[in-house]
Amino acid sequence: MPEVIMPKMGDAMEAGVLISWKVKDGDNVNVGDLIAEIETDKSNVEIEAEDAGVFRIGVAEGVTVPVGEVIATIGNGNSTPAPRPQASVAETAPKIETSTWKPAKLQSANPIPAPGVEPVRIKASPLAKRIARERGVDILKVSGTGPNGRIVESDILAFAAPPARRIPAMAEEPDLSPAASPEAQVIEPSTMRQVIARRMLESKTTIPHFYLTIEVDVEEISSLREKLNSYDASLPKITFNDMIVKATGKALAKFPEVNSVYRDGKILRRTGQHVGIAVALDDGLIVPVVRNASTLSLREISKCSRELVIRAREKKLQPGEYSDGSFTVSNLGSFDVENFIAIIDPSQGAILAVGVISKRAVVLDDNSIVARRRMNLSFSGDHRLMDGATGARFMQEVKRLIQNPLSLLE
Repeated sequence: MPEVIMPKMGDAMEAGVLISWKVKDGDNVNVGDLIAEIETDKSNVEIEAEDAGVFRIGVAEGVTVPVGEVIATIGNGNSTPAPRPQASVAETAPKIETSTWKPAKLQSANPIPAPGVEPVRIKASPLAKRIARERGVDILKVSGTGPNGRIVESDILAFAAPPARRIPAMAEEPDLSPAASPEAQVIEPSTMRQVIARRMLESKTTIPHFYLTIEVDVEEISSLREKLNSYDASLPKITFNDMIVKATGKALAKFPEVNSVYRDGKILRRTGQHVGIAVALDDGLIVPVVRNASTLSLREISKCSRELVIRAREKKLQPGEYSDGSFTVSNLGSFDVENFIAIIDPSQGAILAVGVISKRAVVLDDNSIVARRRMNLSFSGDHRLMDGATGARFMQEVKRLIQNPLSLLE
């Protein structure tokens, strides 16, 4: 009997939420009929039937289902998959356990066996045995880290350490259960937030980040933007972010080391300059991709970016619109943030953080002081792919393009 499974809508997707069924159990469906809507970590996606027959629902609405698991069947109606029950927050929330340190009992390092009992052979160095006796440590409870599990001096000292050094990490974690703290609220994170948490932890623990920050003069690019936007009111308005996307796309074409990703011990160099634009949502973040940004005009980038942002906020992006990006631009200028450091997407090799444009006092070559519009750009790079000098040259190129904005019209 044909099965309907939870589809994989992106490399990072591991599960989806069945938002709603578009047909009823027992209905006859045809190929191409809309049957369900699911929520992925990036967007909401509608699923169509790939077979015809009697539709049998196997999963209740609101349930999170792993990728590849059966959610329904289409056939003669004689077989129905067992519905998955809706899990409560109490059942799905992670359990936090704590442990308490207790002082070791004063026992001999060489316990005397009872009559008729085979003595226990202890694999420990003479020094470890002596320290155990002096400190009253039960050596049978100590795990050895020496050759072949031999107990050495450091093992005894670690075991006998005071409570401040021996308390397990979990004992220091707060008890977040409502019973323990009436003022605390346990919240089940959204699918998107769970994926963000996993991917950012993966990035910070596996990618050796390095960081560079430069200040860029934006007087000329601001003037050019004003002229372009006043030229024809019917054309899409060009934003500063559109111009930065164009500049980074052209710089990526010149520095392919930055347009790469380190994967499975190999360097994967991208052939296209696909620049992602970070879009903040109520429950997380998504990065739709402007493909071949180096070859698009500013108007094309503006139109593409606007459409992607709208679909992102409506959760209507398709997987092809937010996957396979080679670089990301994250702009917090609209929040008055002057400078910040961004975390690299694990599927990429670098990211650019863009700060607010503000007027600053600048000393010119003739030593005169004037007020000019400036902004900070911060680069996060994967040190496995490139060194600081390569990242610096890339940033110099981005700065050159922004400060000579006519180059963005080429």
